[in-house]
Amino acid sequence: MPRGPSRDKIVVGIFIAATLVLLAGVGGRLASYVYLLAAAVTGLVLLVNAPVTYISFSLWLWWLTPFVRRMLDHRHGWNPTNIVLVAPPLVALFSVVVILRHTRELRGILFAPYLLVLAALAYGYAVGVISAGTIPATYALITWLAPVLFGIHLAVSWRRYPELAGSLRRTFSIALPLLAAYGVYQFVRLPSWDAEWMRNANLRSIGNPLPFLVRIFGTLNTPGPYAAFLVAGLLMLLLGKGRLRYISAALALVALLLTRTRAAWAAFMIGLVVQYLSQPIMRLPKRTVTLVVVSLLALPIAAIPKFRNMIVPRLATLTTLREDNSFVKRVQFSTATANGIVDAAAGSGLGTTGGAIKLRGMQGMRSLDNGFLEVFYIYGWPGGALLFLGIGGLLLQAFRFVEARRDPFANSVRATAVALISILPIGDVFTGPTGTLLWSMVGLGIAAHAYHLTTGLALRSRAAVAQMRKATPV
Repeated sequence: MPRGPSRDKIVVGIFIAATLVLLAGVGGRLASYVYLLAAAVTGLVLLVNAPVTYISFSLWLWWLTPFVRRMLDHRHGWNPTNIVLVAPPLVALFSVVVILRHTRELRGILFAPYLLVLAALAYGYAVGVISAGTIPATYALITWLAPVLFGIHLAVSWRRYPELAGSLRRTFSIALPLLAAYGVYQFVRLPSWDAEWMRNANLRSIGNPLPFLVRIFGTLNTPGPYAAFLVAGLLMLLLGKGRLRYISAALALVALLLTRTRAAWAAFMIGLVVQYLSQPIMRLPKRTVTLVVVSLLALPIAAIPKFRNMIVPRLATLTTLREDNSFVKRVQFSTATANGIVDAAAGSGLGTTGGAIKLRGMQGMRSLDNGFLEVFYIYGWPGGALLFLGIGGLLLQAFRFVEARRDPFANSVRATAVALISILPIGDVFTGPTGTLLWSMVGLGIAAHAYHLTTGLALRSRAAVAQMRKATPV
C-alpha cells in the first residue's frame, strides 16, 4: 500500500497553510500573535517527532519571518515592534531541550569551548542587568543565546550527522534559488511592502525605495544578513551535485552583487580560498570548472545596464577605500569607540545596544558598525576575551580535522564559518540570522568530526596523512 505523507510534512504543511491565510488578511492585528503561536507549536512538535526537520524549519523561520512581518504590516499598518520577529529566536531556544539530554558531552575537549562562550554570555547578562535593567538585558540575552544554543544543538546531535548534512543540503538547494530570485525581482520591481518597510524603518543606507535604486535585502530585513545567507548558500552549492545548482548559484551570485555589501563579497572570496586549500588536489579542476560556469551564467544578467550601473561603481570602491566616504566615517567612528572601550574595561552589558534599547526609551548605542568592537563594548575585556577564546577554540579544532578533506559538506561548513567570521569588522555576526548561520556552521563542523571519529574516518584520514609524510622524501 502506498504510504501517505509523513507526520512532519503534515505539520509543516498546516503551518504553511495557516501562514498563507494570515498573509491574505485574515486575523487583523491578531495575525502576528497567531503566527508566533503557530511557529512555536510547529517547532515543538517537530523537535519531538522529527528533530532533523526541526533544524530546517528553524532556519526557514529566520529567513522568511522578516518578509512575513512586512506583509502583515502592509496589511494592517506599520508596527515598529511587531511580535512576529520573536518567532525565530523562540523556536531556536527549544534547542535547550536537546542540549540538556547531552550535558555530559559538553565536558569533553571537543565541546569545551562552548562553555567559554556561555560564560561570556552570563557575564554580559549580569553586567547588563545592573546597567540596563532586567527586561532589556533579558531580551538582549535571548538574541545572543538562541543562535548559540541552536549551534550547540547541532554539535551534540553528531549521531545524526549524515541526516543533518543531507537535510541541510536540500534546504539550501531550495532556499537559495528562491530567495535569490526574490532579491533580483526586488531590485527590478520593488514590491510595495518592501518600499513601505524602507520608508517606515528609515533605512537610508540601503538606497532609495525605488526599483533599480535599492540595495536588495530579499526576504530579510537588511542587505547584510541577506548577503550572509547568499554567501553560505553559494559555498554550500558549489561543492554540491546536480546541474540545477549552476543556475541557482549564478542567480545567487547576481543577488550577492546587488546587495552591494563589500564585506560579504570579501567573505565569499575568503570562503572560496578556504575551500580550495581544504580539498584534495584532484578535485580542484572540477571545482574550478564549476566556478567558471557559474560566473559565465551570471555575467549576462550582471551586464544589463541598470544592473551594471549599480554593481560596477561599488566594485570600484574596493581599490579606493581610503577615498570612500562611508568607509572613512566607519573608521573614524570605530576609532572613537575603541578609545571609549579601553576606558570601560568591564563593558556596558547586554541590553545597551541593538533592538534592546527600544525597551529603554532608545537609551544606548543602536549600532556600532563593527562586530569586534561591539563584543568588547558589551562584554568588556573579561567577557570579550572569553567569547573570542571560545569561538577561536572551536574554529581551531575545525581546522585540525583532516577528515574534512574527504567530506565535502564538512569542508563547506568550515569554509562558511570562516567566511562569516571575516565579516566581523563591519557588523555583528553572532546574533540574528547571520549569527544562527555562523553557530550552525561551527556546530556542524564539530558534529562532523565527532561522527567521523566514531565511525573511523578521522582515524583513517590521519593514518593516510601519516603514511604520505613517511613516503615523502626529506
